[in-house]
Amino acid sequence: MKHFVFCMVSFFTCVTLHAQDRSITFDHSSWADIKAKAAKEKKAIFMDCYTSWCGPCKRLAKEVFTRNEVADYYNANFINVSFDMEKGEGPQLAKEYGIHAYPTLMFVDAEGKLISKQIGAVDSKAFLGFGKMSVGGQSLESLTAQYKKGDRSVGFMKTFMTRMEGIHENTASIIEEYFSKTSRDKWQSKENWYFITRYVRTEQSPVFQYVHKNQKSYEQKFSADSVSDYFVEVYRNSIQKAANTIFPVEDLQELKDSINQMNFAGKYKLALECDMASAGRSGDWKAYADATEGLFTKYPEKDTATQLEWLNRVCWTMLQKSSDPYVLQKATKLASTSMQYKKPVLMDTYASLLVETGNFDKAIEIEQQIMAMLKVKADPDFSISDCDAQLDKFNRRKLAVANSNKP
Repeated sequence: MKHFVFCMVSFFTCVTLHAQDRSITFDHSSWADIKAKAAKEKKAIFMDCYTSWCGPCKRLAKEVFTRNEVADYYNANFINVSFDMEKGEGPQLAKEYGIHAYPTLMFVDAEGKLISKQIGAVDSKAFLGFGKMSVGGQSLESLTAQYKKGDRSVGFMKTFMTRMEGIHENTASIIEEYFSKTSRDKWQSKENWYFITRYVRTEQSPVFQYVHKNQKSYEQKFSADSVSDYFVEVYRNSIQKAANTIFPVEDLQELKDSINQMNFAGKYKLALECDMASAGRSGDWKAYADATEGLFTKYPEKDTATQLEWLNRVCWTMLQKSSDPYVLQKATKLASTSMQYKKPVLMDTYASLLVETGNFDKAIEIEQQIMAMLKVKADPDFSISDCDAQLDKFNRRKLAVANSNKP
C-alpha cells in the first residue's frame, strides 16, 4: 500500500511554493545526439533518471525542476536530459551506469564518463549544490585515480568524499584510512571536524573514540550542541542497527547503559529511542507506545517533514502490530496531530486508526476530506483509487458492526 514506496527517499524537504514561471528545459534527442551536443557546446550533461511509478521523481519534477533559480542555472550550464529508465534507451542506460534506485540524478561529461551521481530526491538548495559541484568537474574515474596516487589534501578529499557519498560507496573505510594517515594534532581542525561529523558513524571507530575522550576540547572549539548532535547521530545509527538485527535484544540495553554513562544533552532522547527499539524487538507494544509518546512530546524533530514521516511510520506500525485498545488509543492521539498539515497519507493513517477504535463516522469524514483534496491536487503517495478503496472498507466495517449490534 501507499505506506511503503519502493523508491529512494531522502526525507524530501518541503519546498515553499512561490510564483515560478521557468523550468529546466530537457532535450529529448537520442543519447548519442545528446553527447554530440554536449561536446559541441562544451557542457556537461545532467540526466534525470526516473520511472513512471516513482513518487519522489514526480515531486522533483514538480517542486524542484520548476524553481526559477534551478532552471536558470541548469539551462545555462548543462545539456539536460530526462529518461524513463523502463522505456526506450532507459534500460540500456540503467545497465550501463548501474542504476537500480529512483530517482537517480547523474552528471556525465560529453564522452559519457560519470562525473557524479546522487541517488534519492533532494531539495532545490541541495540540487543546485550538486550542479555547481559537477559543472566542469572531473570524472569519478579521474578522481579515483588521483586518490589512488595518494592525494589526501583537504580540498581534494571533500570533493572525492562527496562524489563517493552520492553513489553510496563505503565512505566509512575511506575516511578511516584518511584519519589513519593524518596526525592526531590535526584531528581537531575545522576541516577534519567536517569529515568526522559527516562520515564517522560508529562508536567503534578510533576517530569517534578520540572525540569522546576529548569531548571538552571539541565542545570548546565547535560548541556543546554541535558535539551533542554528533553523538546523537552516531548512537542513533547503532540503535537502528541493533533494532534490525538477529542479535539479542539485550544489546539495546547495553547500548542504553553506554549512552547513560556519557554526558551530552541528547542522551535522554537516545535512551527513549533505545526503549522504543527494544519494545519493538520484543513485541511489547504498550512500552513501544509509551516510548513513542515520550519522544514525540519531549523531543520533537526540528524538521517538520522528518517529524511527520517518522510519526506516520510509527503510528502505522502500531496499527499493524497491535489490537490492544491502549496502544491504538495512543497511536490515534499521536496521529491526530498530523491533521493540521493536511498530507493525505498521514490523514489516512489517522482515519485507519479511528476505524480500529470504533469512530467510523469521523474516519469516513476524514477520508472524504482527503478525496476532496486529491480532486484539486494529485498526490504521488496516495491516489484517488486508494481513497475509494479506504472509503469502501470503512463503510463496510461500519455496516458490519451495526448489523452485529442489531437485536
